[in-house]
Amino acid sequence: MTVEQRIEPISGAESIGPQFETRIAELVLVNPPGLIGRTNERTFSGGIGVSRRLKPWEDEQTELPPIDMLYLAAVAERAGAHVRLVDLLLTGLQGSLAERQCVQTIRKGGPGSWFGVRLSMPSLQQDLSFAMRLKAYVPDSVVFLFGAVIMSTLDHWVESARRAEIDYVLFGEPEALFESVMRASDPRAVPGVIDPRRYVPLRAEDLYDEAMVMARQREWVRVGELDTLPRPAWHLLDLARYAPDGDTTKLGVNIQASRGCPIACTMCPYTLLEGAPWRNNDIQRVVNEIKYLNDAFGIYRVRFRDPNFGFSRKYALELAKALIASEVKLAAAVESSIEVFDELTLRTLREAGIETITTGVETNDEACMASIGQKIQVNDKLRARVELCHALGFHVYGTYCLGTPEETWATVEKTWRFANELDVESGFTVMTPFPGTPMYWRALREGLLPKRMQFSSWNSYSSTARTYGLSTTDLDMARWWARMETIIAYRKGRARARGFAPLVEFYGSHVPHYAWRTACRGYVAVRKWLAHQRTA
Repeated sequence: MTVEQRIEPISGAESIGPQFETRIAELVLVNPPGLIGRTNERTFSGGIGVSRRLKPWEDEQTELPPIDMLYLAAVAERAGAHVRLVDLLLTGLQGSLAERQCVQTIRKGGPGSWFGVRLSMPSLQQDLSFAMRLKAYVPDSVVFLFGAVIMSTLDHWVESARRAEIDYVLFGEPEALFESVMRASDPRAVPGVIDPRRYVPLRAEDLYDEAMVMARQREWVRVGELDTLPRPAWHLLDLARYAPDGDTTKLGVNIQASRGCPIACTMCPYTLLEGAPWRNNDIQRVVNEIKYLNDAFGIYRVRFRDPNFGFSRKYALELAKALIASEVKLAAAVESSIEVFDELTLRTLREAGIETITTGVETNDEACMASIGQKIQVNDKLRARVELCHALGFHVYGTYCLGTPEETWATVEKTWRFANELDVESGFTVMTPFPGTPMYWRALREGLLPKRMQFSSWNSYSSTARTYGLSTTDLDMARWWARMETIIAYRKGRARARGFAPLVEFYGSHVPHYAWRTACRGYVAVRKWLAHQRTA
């Protein structure tokens, strides 16, 4: 496999010559136990993950393991390792039972057995604790850590990993460097492999020094060409266990046609993690993967986990044509700025089986839009594109992010009213200043974010940075306010279009929503009145 390793060895890590031969006979990749009472959506936000509190009546839906885990497994298999996947989100095991299940998958044990633990932001502290207990459970085996969250948090916890005698941390896309790890006589000589015992982390104020931190983050290893990767190791999963009623034809999976995004919104982790250069997979390889899912498992529900599926309109159009020509079965969702698509491309995408487009609208305030590096004029184009998408039969889902430094109650209201005007299903998150993003550094400089790692609170649903006019509690309530104002309007419109009986049913089932909206409106009114009193 040819990979583009864009770094020299990590600063503070020794570059050493071969001292011993590494033999990875068995590799167990572990998706750690989940947070109890919360969702564990570890694929989202570039693999950092998001999490929200479960509603009182809601059962958690188990997500498939993150796609980097499946790519890593495929690379290791190709290099000759016997690979097993242990998904503790699926089994629901916690504590010693979780570690025991991992160990039971190993045939021989000992130095030739490797365990890789996949980390995510919302569950990071719990994930690390699990990995440390696992290492204590299998002291003669190698335990390493991987995951996108490592890029921006490593220096804050690596000393704990050293004390627990964790063997390695992979500083990069794991599939970019693991084949080199398997071939190396000493993995520590591979750029991107960190030995916690030799790594010298930043400390104290240096942890929040933008130049020093960004210098280290630029050493993150990435895959150079996506078409050098093998197909993700779908065959290692018991996919029926993830599917409703065990029917894999009802299961939705994530695939990637591209990585990277040059648009670089200031709050978005994708450019930080995947890089600004846009890297696309070979079109026929993407088609072949979908055909494989069709034939092997009956799976045709697909979500493209690309940061911006439509960045190259030409690529999107050619991929759609190839999907149509191949006659694969497909019901797919993409994430894209829909204003980049012309009518021909949209029609072709729809014919190919793309049914849902998620588009990041973010805000409808000029100052807030400028704050994330975008222009408000794009919203004018959105109206026409949304109308066209509706006419073509797409389901459009708009995402909005509240909490730029310029956010006020007035800008929040402008945004949710614009969402209702577009008449699309809407989702609201609060600004999460992921470490390393431009918004993170700005929030630190301007005193809007405290200098401390907040890990579990960096989940896209909990406010951690205030604005000039709103507190973090205000922002949490602003998200609920916007959510209730839009979900009620959207669902009521659909019910009314179906007739009188559905409308009556809607009112009956949404009594809690109306009550909560009233509470949110009351909170907003009081906070506005208090702000007016302070300035009067």
